[in-house]
Formats: sequence, structure tokens, C-alpha cells
Amino acid sequence: MFDKEYTFKGKHGFKVKSMVKRDQQSLSVQQKFPIFERNLDVYLIAPIVGFMYGRTSEIDNDPNYKPTDIFPQQLSENKANLLFNFHLIMLLAFKYEPDEKERINKAFNYYNNDKLKDDEILYNSYVLGGVDILYEKLIENSLTIEDCLNNLYDFIEDFDERYGEKVNKDDLSKLFLLADV
Repeated sequence: MFDKEYTFKGKHGFKVKSMVKRDQQSLSVQQKFPIFERNLDVYLIAPIVGFMYGRTSEIDNDPNYKPTDIFPQQLSENKANLLFNFHLIMLLAFKYEPDEKERINKAFNYYNNDKLKDDEILYNSYVLGGVDILYEKLIENSLTIEDCLNNLYDFIEDFDERYGEKVNKDDLSKLFLLADV
């Protein structure tokens, strides 16, 4: 796991490309103000977002959308962070596996084992669900850079309301100033 190329296919490929910095061929708002630097950055945050929001999605093989990849070297260089995400989700997936000892086995002991296949599918479904949420909340209705910033702010506030600590509005105001909007 995390040692071979990862491909976002179909609608998820489109969504990831919409959120990631690309060359200047596109003049869309998303390309002028990308949320993420690399596909890998989406792959690092998406499973946590998908899990926290309880959203999964299936692989979309729609050939009308061009896929986008994360190369093995990038995955290898970030394997510790990716494994941390996988372990965390397996440990917290109470609905998927109610038995605590089995969740621990899934997180740590079944690695590179046939039993891991179903867990990989579950993990990937959270990745894709997270891509859907990130796209919907940050990009989908953005027509201007200001829309992107407002969506980012709203997403942070929503996350805060759901999961805890208050958003420091002063820090976000400084972020907007730095964005020179």
C-alpha cells in the first residue's frame, strides 16, 4: 500500500485537478487560486475529511474525464504520513469494525496481507468522499477568487463547529490580506 502510482479517475480526477495548482493554460478561478499545490496534498487531507464527514464514494471510471496521478516516488517519500492516516482511520472506524482488537489488527497487523484488501477499499472510499467534500465546499460554486476565500473560510468554520476549537478570525483576516484580495 502506498508504494505504487495512485490515480484519481473520472469525476474525482476532474475535481482534484480543479483544486490543484497547474500551469497557466487554464484561466479558471481555481487555476488562479488553487487550494493545493499537488495531487499528493489532496490525497493526504481527503481521507481525513471524508472520514470526519462520514462520506465515502466509489471509484468513477467515466472516460469523459482525464485521470490524474500521484507518482510512486511522492507516495514513498510521504509513506509515513499516509500510513498514519490509514492507521488512524482503521482505529476509529467503529461502524466498520466494532471489535477493538480487530480494529488494531486492521490498522497495524494486516499490512501487506490479503485481509488488507477490504480495508484499502474502505480507506480509498474515504479518500474519494473527501475529494467530493473538498470540491463541493471549496471550489464548486466559486466564480471569483473572493468566492474561493469565502468558501475556505466557511469550510474552516463548519469544521470548527463540528469538531472543536474556535476559528481565530484575526488570523483568517490576515490570511485574506496576504492573499491581496
